[in-house]
Amino acid sequence: MNAYSVCEVLPDAELRGIVQQIKARKPSVRATDSSVDKLAASCSLQLLQLRSNLPAISSDVSIFSVFQSYLGSVTVVQQEFANTARSARADVAWSALAYQAFTGPAAHVVQEWLYASLVCVLHITTMWPSLAQTALGDVCAELTVPRSEYTSEGLPSHAMYKRVCGNDEQARQLLNSFEQSCKQLMDLNVLNYAKHSVLQAVDRIIDDQVQASASQWETQCLERMQTATRFIARLLDARLGSSQWTEPLEQYADNALHTRFSLQREHELFGIIVDYPDSAAAIADLRTCVERHHSMHAVATGLRKAVQQRLLHPGATTSDILAQYISCIRCLRLLDPSSTMLEIVARPIRTYLRSRDDTVACIIHDMVSEESELFEDLANGSIRIDAEGKAYDEDCSLDWTPLPIEAKSVHGTVLRRDADVLALLVSIYDTQSVFVQEFESHVANQLLAHDGFDAAREIRQVEMMKLRFGSAALERCEVMLKDVADSKRVCQSVRDPVYSALVVSRQFWEPSPADSFTVPPRMHALRDQFTRVFEALRPARSLEWRDSQSRIELQVEINGRTIDVSARPSQVSVLFAFQSTPQLSVCELAQSMECSEEFALSCVKFWQSLGVVRESASRVFTTVEDHTGDELVDNGSDTDNDASDTEDSPAPASRTDALHMHFNFIVGMLTNFGPLPLDRIHSMLAMFIPGDQTSIDELRAFLAQMVREDRLDMAGSTYKLK
Repeated sequence: MNAYSVCEVLPDAELRGIVQQIKARKPSVRATDSSVDKLAASCSLQLLQLRSNLPAISSDVSIFSVFQSYLGSVTVVQQEFANTARSARADVAWSALAYQAFTGPAAHVVQEWLYASLVCVLHITTMWPSLAQTALGDVCAELTVPRSEYTSEGLPSHAMYKRVCGNDEQARQLLNSFEQSCKQLMDLNVLNYAKHSVLQAVDRIIDDQVQASASQWETQCLERMQTATRFIARLLDARLGSSQWTEPLEQYADNALHTRFSLQREHELFGIIVDYPDSAAAIADLRTCVERHHSMHAVATGLRKAVQQRLLHPGATTSDILAQYISCIRCLRLLDPSSTMLEIVARPIRTYLRSRDDTVACIIHDMVSEESELFEDLANGSIRIDAEGKAYDEDCSLDWTPLPIEAKSVHGTVLRRDADVLALLVSIYDTQSVFVQEFESHVANQLLAHDGFDAAREIRQVEMMKLRFGSAALERCEVMLKDVADSKRVCQSVRDPVYSALVVSRQFWEPSPADSFTVPPRMHALRDQFTRVFEALRPARSLEWRDSQSRIELQVEINGRTIDVSARPSQVSVLFAFQSTPQLSVCELAQSMECSEEFALSCVKFWQSLGVVRESASRVFTTVEDHTGDELVDNGSDTDNDASDTEDSPAPASRTDALHMHFNFIVGMLTNFGPLPLDRIHSMLAMFIPGDQTSIDELRAFLAQMVREDRLDMAGSTYKLK
């Protein structure tokens, strides 16, 4: 039976009903496969024309109108195609057209629009939370963030885009436009081809957040950036759908944020350590990233390279290197409690510090200075250092955590994991004896520098050092303190208000240079009187005087003015020599004092700097009592006494001030190059300070004064730091 037979059998009413049903179910125009191809080709030409009409991509507010115009045109083409093409090949053909419509230049337009829209949405969510709650309630309800936590203030692009939502009405229109555009993208079914543009827009938002957090080390930035990133990811999932992502968008954004932020903080880590403890918040953020990505070794290696380039060079002083090392210890222990990173970074620092002569002296100076960080560690006696220089904690708890896998290749991690900062500094050297010897020298110098017998500060320092190094190592210091107490009792027994002496045990104090001059008879008589009383009190002991460590307080009257002076016995001997004659040559002065001419010259230069004597001829000095005030101006070391030279030569006070300004350069030389002779220091000053007129005699006198003030040491013919 065919259709015609059916039509003959069925009544007319039923036949008309079937025809109506067929007409309702089938389109009036049914395109064949060939017609779909022709229609797709026509639509493709339209889309190509639309793409070619797109303006050059620019990051400004015009992107909103450009994208909305393009999206509307593509929507018109899609509706025309959907209404006309209704065959099995229609879906495949539109997929090809959608790929063509949202790749190439159009993909950049999508990226710029989405980036600008997200910036504005974040701004609206911050400035008008109630408005955002109404428009984006399903997303905002999940996230509650304090105001101004979303946006990156100060970024130029952000400030530009915020102009399009400057008030609540503009903000409402922009949110509606964003919602409508997202719906159109969903209806066009093109997100599979625009996915890369969406991810790039998210990456740009993350980069903005990370860029805005640069150098902001005082507060933790990671948590608020995570909140903003999570909000963006959930917003895009809700408006664009989440089925097209191979990886959840929130997870992708979170990983990207941690990766970029970790790289930035790793690059800034050297500066973060410099600013510690103000930068402790940045260390906490970086620790979160390191634990997430297991990048401990990479961070440590990068920091070690930065330390070697920026810190371990001759231009940095030892005290600066030690300060950085201490900050590095504290920061890296916050970053990695196992101390594995610290061992990787600290190895070149420790090696470099061992090569510097003044490292031990700087550590000891910081240990005993009450303003230093190491003083607290010294006062804490819970951590001891054994004979091999290794630290151990007497009150260590039983809490234990295994070392990370990176620690297997790092020697010393287990030994130094629980050591405090001071113990780590001491472990730079293989033995603690170098620190004990330096501390003994420090105590001896401090006791010798005292005017009286007050040793309370030194007693406290010795007691704290005993807690750290043990009593046996500090026996010499105990003897020094006992000598001070015994000397006080001896001086009380002598009852001489003019003369007092510190009697030291020769075997336990550092040897002082032998005297190379003869003291005047008056001074010798005072000594004999003190010696007789002492030997009566201590019959088994004898005195041997060391004038190089002595000081004499006296008043010098000259031209009606009085000068209070603290001088050494050798310098006072020069003054006694001038009492018999107003003019002496250096040779005559050396014969009178029974010393070398160089020694006599250095002593008379002291009085020349104070204006008591002047150099009237080459190596000939005259007291200034018989000269006018104008002549007192020319009491420098210049041997030429012509009138013109006298007018141009500076006053001794100004020359001394200039030399004091040069002292920082001298300290830098001795730090970087070690002990140097006088002529080398003079030539280097001339090189570093162009136009400097300091003569070698003036420099010799100044360095001698620094030695007297215990700011420098002189070993043979070279000068070195204390």
